[in-house]
Amino acid sequence: MNGTDGIAAIIEQAREDLAGQLRGRVRAVLEQQPRAWLVEQLLDLALGTATVPAARTEPADPGATAVDDSRARAARIARVRAWGLDADGLRAFVERYRTLTREALERDGLLIDPPPKDSALIAPACRSRAGELLLLEAKDLLYALLFGDRDAGVRLDRVERELLTLTMPRAKAHAVAFVLQAATEIGAHGRRDPLRAADDDRAPNTVLQVEYGETADELVGHGITVALKLINNLEVNEQVLYARMENVEESTLE
Repeated sequence: MNGTDGIAAIIEQAREDLAGQLRGRVRAVLEQQPRAWLVEQLLDLALGTATVPAARTEPADPGATAVDDSRARAARIARVRAWGLDADGLRAFVERYRTLTREALERDGLLIDPPPKDSALIAPACRSRAGELLLLEAKDLLYALLFGDRDAGVRLDRVERELLTLTMPRAKAHAVAFVLQAATEIGAHGRRDPLRAADDDRAPNTVLQVEYGETADELVGHGITVALKLINNLEVNEQVLYARMENVEESTLE
């Protein structure tokens, strides 16, 4: 080996050693950071220079859509696993957000000039960065509560089966696409609010049903209620989002 080759090998080895040390140090620092901050940094990296795509003039490629769905699902599972949701964390989430209202979201700047209730979906432009993060967290929580198991980092002592029935406008159902993928869908032709706060006899609706595991103290149900309330106030934008939870069977989970 000549002198030049020897120097090149030494430099390459030094770079590899430094890269390994740097990776370890960066990992140690990142592990100490708040989860919300990490998500925001990832959003900056992924979406900082993103632009709105031009409207399609031809049907979307089903294969590409499937790949996008798969990537989104994998990203959500990774976030849920990193969360490490347990009963204490779920109680803290419920307590933090159970009384949060649409008015508070607007007052605190999470919503910015959103459309009136019972009209269009709330677009990303009407949410601040904090609003986007909260919506993402609410959807991650709903996924974790409906589908998360210990392999996904969800540590909840589920003891019985419950059935969630969710009624919403068909045109807005894609806001909870990950629920659609696993739910039984039942057609509906509008609904009537008994208090007449949200009558809608004409708009086509869909009824989604999905089973999930509940804890003895019904903590999962409380979490689902809070998550759906946040998703409605931050995106779906219905006056009332109809959700019902009921016991499926008396036998316990094995």
